[in-house]
This record gives sequence, structure tokens and C-alpha cells, in this order.
Amino acid sequence: MDVKYLKNVVKYMLSAVLCLILIAYIVYHLAGGFKTEIGTTPATLVTVESTYTTGVTLLRRETVLYSPTSGDISYLFSDGTKVAIRSNVAEVYPQNGSYEIRQRIMEIDLAIRLLERSNMSDAEKRTDTASTDMIIRKDIYKLLDSIDKGNISAAHTLSDDLLVQLNRRRIITKNVLNYNGKIAMLKKEKETLSGSVSGSESTVQTPSGGYFYSTLDGYENILSSENIDKMSYSEYLTLVSRPAEDLNVSDKGYPVGKIVTDHLWYVACEIDIDDLHNYETDKDYSIKFPYNNDTAITMTLYRILSEVGSDTAVLIFETGTLPANFNYLRHQTVQIVSEYYTGCRIPISALRVVNGQAGVYVLHGSKIVFKRIEPLYEYDGYIISADKSADDASYIAKNDFIVTKGKDLYDGKIIE
Repeated sequence: MDVKYLKNVVKYMLSAVLCLILIAYIVYHLAGGFKTEIGTTPATLVTVESTYTTGVTLLRRETVLYSPTSGDISYLFSDGTKVAIRSNVAEVYPQNGSYEIRQRIMEIDLAIRLLERSNMSDAEKRTDTASTDMIIRKDIYKLLDSIDKGNISAAHTLSDDLLVQLNRRRIITKNVLNYNGKIAMLKKEKETLSGSVSGSESTVQTPSGGYFYSTLDGYENILSSENIDKMSYSEYLTLVSRPAEDLNVSDKGYPVGKIVTDHLWYVACEIDIDDLHNYETDKDYSIKFPYNNDTAITMTLYRILSEVGSDTAVLIFETGTLPANFNYLRHQTVQIVSEYYTGCRIPISALRVVNGQAGVYVLHGSKIVFKRIEPLYEYDGYIISADKSADDASYIAKNDFIVTKGKDLYDGKIIE
């Protein structure tokens, strides 16, 4: 056997294998095989709310208004209108005679009210149309939004408001002087039609000043704020468990609406006793009402009701804010904003623990750097971290590029 020949064969084979390995290395390197794939996202400075979603019960001081007779009701004011003591707020027409005539009488009542609101003083007539046009545009947008959300009651009110502004614009542009002649004609027509209906209408007056509402739910006498200062935890739970009253069986007459006699109103909710530490009396909270187009109202935590041994407590919030076109549905869901947190928003998936400290890797130029975090709040897959970079550069800072994707990461690594 030629040993020298075999050695040369082995040498050539090894050389060939090494060449193949070298070629593969070069190709792999040129194709980026050793390049670390890095994904980043900027650390943005945001403010988020810590919210608690719960059902609430509305409590107000309300007086039910009754008519001595039943029939078709013509309301003289829109819901939420502030009225004086002994104001005529509704007229009730006996349900006899022609239905069409009764409906026409109520249409006339509404038309008269809107035209009386449309009349302007001499000082108002001297203004230009700019402010009126702005109100018209806002009313149109609000009307469309109410229709889109199915809030028919608010849409009716807004359509009346829009008509009043359009009428006023005609006065400002001198298309009409006023609407007194039209009002007189409508009153004469009503007088003629009323004479053809047997029986006279009943006028409903307010016993006191306040805010008028046509809707009733049977809880006016149950869920009242009259005893809000003395109400105990067990008394509240008893009240909210009671069924609504049937106001139609009252010996006072036929219910037609109510007067809210106090501008202050309250919402109450039951929470777990373990969550009570998040709230304190006399502190203001922003409460969002999703049923009312996410209207946010600042309310003060007025009272906390609790009993020894109970697993829950009752929060009672107070406000004097009366939003326009607000639906005071007795029971609705709200979101209570308990805290606001401002800091750098960080994906939870990017968090790392290095030497016992929580933080993230960030990309500074071509270098990987570990930055510490101070978590404030967690939500929807993110952490809000306090922005402490002004005092300590080792903490995450606004606009740092947080590494969200990469392998074999470590502090000081250079990225090619």
C-alpha cells in the first residue's frame, strides 16, 4: 500500500471540505446570517386613566306632577328646562272628539312655544349671523350624533333648538320682523279647534321652582336624595332593592311629569370593600357616562357608606353640573376615573430582569443599553413607567428606542 498516496488523498479531501466550509461561511455572512435582527418602538410619554366600571343609581330630589284629568298631554317646556314656581308646564286635553283635532291643538302649542323662543330683542337683532351660524352648525352635528346613537329624546330637543336658531337667523337677515303675527294666528286657530272638543283642558303647574322633566320611572319617591345626609348603608341597599311605584294608582290624579327641586344630584354605587382604599371623601373624580355619549362629569365623593363585617361599601358622588340633553336614566353603567398616570409607555413583552432589576433594552446608535423602569400602572399589554431620566440616566427616557425583537441581547452589545 502506498502510504504517501493515501496521505495526499486525505489532504486533498480535507482541503476540499475546508473550502466548502469557507464558501458557506462567506455566503452566510453576505446573506446577513450573523446580523442580529432588531425590532424597536419609541418610548412615548402618555397619560392614562385608571377606571373602575360599575353600575350606578341616580338620586335626585323630585316631585311628581299630577293632572286632575287624563288625556293627551301637551308639554310646554323641554326636559331639563329651569322653570319658576307656579309655571304652567303642561296642558292635558280630554280624549274625546276628533283625534286629529286634539293632535293639531298640541302641534299648535309646540309651534307657539318655538316661535315665542324665536323672537328677539332689539339688541339681539343688531348682531350679525356669525354666532347664530356657529350655533346652527353645532346643533346639526349634535342632532346627527344623537340620531346615530339612537338617543331619540335628545334628537327631538335638538331639532327644536335648531328650528329656533333658523328662525332667529331670518330675523337677523331681515327676512321677517318678528313672529308675533304668526303666533296670533295660531292662537286663534287653537281657540277655534278647542271649541269643537267637549270638555276643557287641564293646566298643570309647578308647586315650586326647579327643573322640569316629562319622563317618570316610578322611583321618584323611592330613590330620593332628600335624606342623603342621614342614609345608612343598609337603608340604601333596602331602597335600591324596592320595585318601582305604579304612579297611576295615586289618589293625587294622573302623573304627567316631575319637577327636580335641587340642582344637586347624586350617583351611588356598591363596590368591593377591598377597593375602598382607592377613594376618599371630598375628592373630585371624573365619571364617564357611556349611555350619554361618554359625557364626563366631575363629581365629588360626598359620602362612603359601610358597615362592620360587610364585604361591600357604597360610594355616593355629588355634582351640581347639569349637562344639556343628558339622559338621567335611573340605573346606568359608568366609568369612575380614580387616578391619572403619566409616564413612558412600554410593551410588557419588552420587559427584562437584569441583575435583579426590571427594565428594558434600548438601542442607542448601534449599541444595546439596559435601562431601568419604575412601573406606575399596567393596562392592555403596556406598562406606564415613571420618567425619571432627568434625575437618573439609567432609567428609561422619552423617545428611547425600546428593543422589542432580538436574540442574545445584553448590555453593551454592538449591532452590526
